[in-house]
Amino acid sequence: MHRIVHLDFKGAPLKVQYLDQVLESIRQWGATGVLLEWEDTFPYSGELSIIGSIENCNGDHMYTMDEVQQILQAIKSKGLEPIQLVQTIGHMEFVLKHPAFRELREEPRSPAVLCPTKPKSLHLVKAMIQNALDAQPDAKYFHIGADEVWHTAICEDCQRKASVSEHKATSLFLDHIKDLLIFLKMQRPKMNVLMWDDMLRAIGFEVLEKSNIGKLVEPVVWNYNVAEHFFVGGELWRNYRIFPKVWAASAFKGANGSCQMLSPVSRYMSNQQAWIREVQANADRANFTGVILTGWSRFDHYATLCELLPVSLPALYSCLSIWIHPNDSISSLTHEVLPENQWAGLAVARAVHSLVALRDRANQLLHGDAVSTWLNPWQVERGYTCPVQVDGIAGTANEILLNLQCLERELSAQLSYITGPRSADEWIGSNITPLVSKVSALHRQAARTATEQPSVRPVL
Repeated sequence: MHRIVHLDFKGAPLKVQYLDQVLESIRQWGATGVLLEWEDTFPYSGELSIIGSIENCNGDHMYTMDEVQQILQAIKSKGLEPIQLVQTIGHMEFVLKHPAFRELREEPRSPAVLCPTKPKSLHLVKAMIQNALDAQPDAKYFHIGADEVWHTAICEDCQRKASVSEHKATSLFLDHIKDLLIFLKMQRPKMNVLMWDDMLRAIGFEVLEKSNIGKLVEPVVWNYNVAEHFFVGGELWRNYRIFPKVWAASAFKGANGSCQMLSPVSRYMSNQQAWIREVQANADRANFTGVILTGWSRFDHYATLCELLPVSLPALYSCLSIWIHPNDSISSLTHEVLPENQWAGLAVARAVHSLVALRDRANQLLHGDAVSTWLNPWQVERGYTCPVQVDGIAGTANEILLNLQCLERELSAQLSYITGPRSADEWIGSNITPLVSKVSALHRQAARTATEQPSVRPVL
């Protein structure tokens, strides 16, 4: 089975030099390929130049076409299979947010979903696909996304077409996907095309069979839950028997919460264990071609960044190991840390772990008993405090503040080696700056109060 590592560039895209280190590591760890989700980091050209890196839409100055070629070549030179992913109906925010393409939204208030009935929609995604294909003439695989199409048959055109279609709104989705698949097969007859499977799950076997989609695409069945909450079900595999090949999709990061900073290895290993059992139990029902280990950077285009890749590398190493040695004990395959020479971006990972511990300490101070007892809002507003009691609060706040500022400087420097300026600024601004502001305000108040005389009575 293929073991494909998914790199999600819609958040904290990796600088080419750092990415090369990561590629070498995952080659050694047993990966067989890399799934590149470009989003707005691809240098789309012509009428599409506004949505990608040519006009620096992502703010990280990534990537030029030369860098795209460097990345694809680096993947191949390490014996790995490069697979490009271009979204084609859902998760289209990076395209449909632009005024030039606003008319193609299914839901006017949301740029997430492309309207499949407008002729310009098909022209748009074909042009995006063609740009990516032109960058990789020898592509053996291609991924069209097609997951989480939250808005269906909302616009008047779609409602009208759905009302006269055999399978109502389902027909809209299937027709759009089939048009794209036929286009891809005409361009590259021997290329294997993949898509996320979630929008297919509610479609019955007869409808799927009649659509002939089974001859055109390989579904990637994704489930990122831990073992105790993991369920796929036999009915899905029975419906998917129309597909000669299917893929599994697990997660090594980005599935533990939309704004998490750490990647707990045991949580992601549990997901791999569940998938291995599922594959083994259904080997006679489905021809599993491989597994894609997903590493999400954001839940969607507008969501904040979740786990950074350097933090997640022990989880990735462990998750790849269990697919290579499924019969070994889970404890022997689980690694919370890696040797320094195998941990690309170790300084970032260490700093993030330090920040999480410091954040917890800061929150204990901000919301703990000391402040609530001797420096709560009522006491501050009424001027009723005792300096000896708040002196300790001031000292602790100052210590935490100095450590936060030190980590802020360190992470600002280290992130510049890993990713671009927008992502570095966003991560610092989301995870450190607000905390520094809160602790600073507490320190100023406590330090000022600590110099005053004990209050006689509250000011009422």
